[in-house]
Amino acid sequence: MSKQMIVILIDALGYELAERHGFHPTGLPSKARLKTVLGFSQAALASIFTASTPAEHGLWMMYSFAERGSPFGWLSLVPHRVSARRLWLRRLIQWDLAHRVRMRGYYSLYDVPREILPRLDLPARGDMFAPGGGGAAKTIFDELEERRMPHMVWDYRVSEARAFDDLQEAVRAERAGFYLLYTAGLDSDLHRCGTAAPRIKEHLTWYRERIERLAAAARGGGETDIVVLGDHGMCDVMGRIDIMSGVGALGLEIGRDYVPFYDSTMARFRIRSERSRDAIGKFLGAQPSGRLLSPDEMGRLGVAFPDERFGDLVFLADPGIVIAPSYMGAEAVAAMHGYHPDTGDMYSAMLSTSELPAAELTLTDVAGIVLPGFKPQRGRKAS
Repeated sequence: MSKQMIVILIDALGYELAERHGFHPTGLPSKARLKTVLGFSQAALASIFTASTPAEHGLWMMYSFAERGSPFGWLSLVPHRVSARRLWLRRLIQWDLAHRVRMRGYYSLYDVPREILPRLDLPARGDMFAPGGGGAAKTIFDELEERRMPHMVWDYRVSEARAFDDLQEAVRAERAGFYLLYTAGLDSDLHRCGTAAPRIKEHLTWYRERIERLAAAARGGGETDIVVLGDHGMCDVMGRIDIMSGVGALGLEIGRDYVPFYDSTMARFRIRSERSRDAIGKFLGAQPSGRLLSPDEMGRLGVAFPDERFGDLVFLADPGIVIAPSYMGAEAVAAMHGYHPDTGDMYSAMLSTSELPAAELTLTDVAGIVLPGFKPQRGRKAS
C-alpha cells in the first residue's frame, strides 16, 4: 500500500492544556498552535473538514432561528402544559427527526423550552463524518470518495478504547490509506473536572501511550504520517451571568417581540420589533461580563450571515464566564469553551510526524495538510 495518513482528532485538546500537562507523544516532533473559530464543536469540526469559515459552510451553531419550515413546527399542536422534558415527548421528537426529517447529524435537545423549539432549525442534518455531511460545503470525506481512496473513520459513536484498538489493528494490516479517529472523551472530562484536575493529566497520558503504540504499529508497514489535533481549547469557569432573567424582565413578549436562544457562552436573539431591538440591545450593552458583538466583528470572525439566521443580536460572555440559567441544562460545569477565538486558552494544538507549514495555523488550514490537494468548495447541492 502507498503512504498512509492517520488523523487523531481529540475534542478540546487545547494548546495551553497540552503544554501545561506535558502532552507530546514521542515521534511527533512538529507542533503548531491552531486558532479555532467562534462557536462550539460543530462549527470547529465543520471548519476543519471543509477548510471554510462558519459563514462559508453555514454550520455555525447547532440551532438556528426559523421563520418557517422548522422541523419542530408540529410541537405547536401539543398542549402548552406538556413540557419538552417529558420523556415520551422527547422520544417522539427524536423519532420524528430520525424518520421524517432524516436527521443524521449530531444534536441534543438539551433544555430548550417546548415553546422555543418550533421557532428553531437544525442546520447540520447530515453525518459530518461521512460524505455529504457538510451540506452545501465539500468535506474531506467527499474528497476521499471522489479520489476513491480507501478510508476508515471512528467517531463519537465508538468508545475511545475500542476506536484506538480497531485503528491500531487496521493500520498494522494496512487496510486503508486514510484513517480518522475522533473522540470527545477529553472534552467531557474537562467540563466535569476543569483543566487542572488529575483526571485530565491521566487522560492525556493515556492518549500519549495509545498514540505511541499506534506509531510503533505503523512503523511495521509502509510510510505513515500521523497528525494529532484538537478543535478548540477550554477555560476554567470562574463565574456566571444571568441574561435570561434580565431580558425576561424587559416587558417583551417571546414570539411577538423576539425569540431567544441562551447558550452556555452566547445569548442570541431573533428580533421581531424595534422596541425589542432597542431594549435588548441596551440591556446587553450594559452587561459587565460580556459584550454585544458588532456586525463588523462578526464579519471578521467569519460568523456573519446576511439573513442573520443565527440571530440579529449576539451576546458573547467573557472568558471563564458562563450564562446561567441557559438552555444547556442545570448541571454546573467546571470548564467551558465557546469564547472569543483570540482567547489564549481557546487555541487548540496540532502535532505531526511531518513538518507542519507554520507554528501558527487556523482550523481552515487543516484539511489541506491532512489531505494534500484538498480545496474548499461551496454552493454544492446538499445531500
